[in-house]
Amino acid sequence: MGAVLVYGVYGLLTAPEIPRLSGVAYWLLGGVALHDAVLAPAVFALCWLAARRTTPRVRAVLAAVLLVAGAVTLVAAPILLHGRVAIR
Repeated sequence: MGAVLVYGVYGLLTAPEIPRLSGVAYWLLGGVALHDAVLAPAVFALCWLAARRTTPRVRAVLAAVLLVAGAVTLVAAPILLHGRVAIR
């Protein structure tokens, strides 16, 4: 795990495509703020609602569907928003 982090930091600091590290810092802080202010409360509310309104079998299927949809959204977001590929 440590080697992966070192490799990532090295790539961040030496990448010619990243002229300013302040943009990366804004992006990382914005992601944390968006998660804490919007995403986490929304997921909590939806899970609470699903726990009260559905059966355990439906909850298991719903959890699997939402997990896959979340992962696909993370990979597809850069392409949909900026026309860039997330993984090279």
